Amino acid sequence: MKKGFMKMVLGTMSLLALAACGNTSGTANSAAEADGALQEIKDSGKLVVGTCADYPPYEWHLVQDGEDKIIGFDIDIAQAIADELGVELEVKDMDFDGLIPALSTGKIDMIIAGMNPTEERKQSVDFTDVYYTQKDALVIKSEDAKDIRSEDDLKKASLATQKATIQETYLLENFPGAEIQSVPKWNTAILYLVTGKADAVLMVETVAKRYVEENEGLEIADFDVASKPNESAIAVAKDSADFLEEVNDILDEMEDSGKIEELIRTNIEIMDEQTGV
Repeated sequence: MKKGFMKMVLGTMSLLALAACGNTSGTANSAAEADGALQEIKDSGKLVVGTCADYPPYEWHLVQDGEDKIIGFDIDIAQAIADELGVELEVKDMDFDGLIPALSTGKIDMIIAGMNPTEERKQSVDFTDVYYTQKDALVIKSEDAKDIRSEDDLKKASLATQKATIQETYLLENFPGAEIQSVPKWNTAILYLVTGKADAVLMVETVAKRYVEENEGLEIADFDVASKPNESAIAVAKDSADFLEEVNDILDEMEDSGKIEELIRTNIEIMDEQTGV
């Protein structure tokens, strides 16, 4: 009986030891996969970035010498990151609400699109430190300025904004009696305003100024919107700790040196040149 019992104990201990070894191996493999994102990008020789290029001065299309280019301070930041990693930069332009799915499925390596690191988004992706903060503004027709003097005047209005943005969330939560029209691109929202399909568009102030400069008869409403400030951060895939740390280090260096502010000023100047301001 004792011999049989001892065999059972030893057998059980052996199984537990094997199971423990198996778990350790699995953890090690998971850690290796998590810490391999940066090396994979370097091995590929390319950093693939997703953006939504209708958001000047963050990112937008500019035709020069017959060539359509995506430019903006977000793109300049992405280029600086690619340069530091020693790889080429590839930019993919897509609808804003398709960016996180593209990152989650491995179609892109990171998102840089003036994206806010909201708690909901953090469930799907990881974010760097915030690199730029802006407040919202309301774009309206100049002829409607006398009728739209506060947020109270928007309660039953037709409001346009971009899908999957914090502006959309703010409008849906605070104006239940309004008609909220969510569209894939900001320029479509502005088109709705210009053609009378919408009474106002809520967007980041810097971007709002750009669209007002480009479209005669539009202006920014003369009151502050109560939405939270827009904090921009870069998104990377979950469990990419090494890549996230590297990007944060590069952003810190750019911020400390004043490079990010310089890129923002440069791109605002390019915007002004294009609109003749």
